[in-house]
Amino acid sequence: MREKKMLTKIFTIIIFLTLIMGEFGVISAQTKIDKIVFTAGPAGGAWYGLAGAVAELIKAKYPGIIVTVMPGGGVGNIQLVDAGKAQLGLSISHLYKSGLEGKDPYTSIHKNVRAILEIGTSDMAIFLIKKSVPIDRIIEIKEKRYPLRLTTTSKASTPALGAERLLREYGISFDDLKSWGGNVIFTSYSDAASLIKDGHADAIIATTVPAIDELTRMVEMKWLAPEEKVVESLVAKYGYAKNFIDAGKYRWAPKAGWTVGEPNIIVTREDMPEDFVFNLTKAICEKPEVIRNWGAHHAHFDPQKAWKNVGGPLHPGAEKYFKSVGK
Repeated sequence: MREKKMLTKIFTIIIFLTLIMGEFGVISAQTKIDKIVFTAGPAGGAWYGLAGAVAELIKAKYPGIIVTVMPGGGVGNIQLVDAGKAQLGLSISHLYKSGLEGKDPYTSIHKNVRAILEIGTSDMAIFLIKKSVPIDRIIEIKEKRYPLRLTTTSKASTPALGAERLLREYGISFDDLKSWGGNVIFTSYSDAASLIKDGHADAIIATTVPAIDELTRMVEMKWLAPEEKVVESLVAKYGYAKNFIDAGKYRWAPKAGWTVGEPNIIVTREDMPEDFVFNLTKAICEKPEVIRNWGAHHAHFDPQKAWKNVGGPLHPGAEKYFKSVGK
């Protein structure tokens, strides 16, 4: 009899604990999100507009959530998401990998970041210079110690990092440009275009965005394409893709040439609720035009392959979605 009572008590405790754990599990899975900060790219760039479009998808699914899109950059966005200062961010696959490993350009491991999906590959480190400037090859800047007035995006952005790395291949640093009488201006795409148009700057090293395309309609610009061996060196050192630009692909590219490419990704925090990330991934993949409408490098966004080239592990919610559609 005593044993029977003891078994009954144990059974009751087990049921109670099971209910409690189950209840906590439901609470955890359905954690309420009130606000989301989505850190994107410089104002005037494709990333900023794309983040705004994704924010509208979120608000359509979760009307109570306040989504704030703020300017950022691929390098800094990994840091912001890892630190919890942003819940979503745009970045590059090789930067995500470097962040997880604590390698250049990072000095510490960023363990709280997870990828959601890849949204297209951009042509990066595009060096456009006014046709009136007496420079036709990048190496000539060093040979002539030319006082180039260069623009690029913010210091925490991937175009600025790409600009620094590209020039380094030719033995040129930002400090060298300054010592030769030039300067380096870190700014937005739209402001860079205005500076060049108004005669306050000579060149830009960045990626392909509408603001720069518009600049080439107003100012005659030429592309200083890096040699293939330089691109291969950048690929080997930093994990870029090797991209070939066909003649005529862009207004400023009448001749074909090589450049580096970067798979663009959306990242989130590891502790973001699985159901939220699942629904966001689903919404993006079911409405691919939301991504494709933002620049040439997003035009070929393929939901069927969006899980592949992210540079590291997917968030469990994203992984769950891609498995649900047979990926």
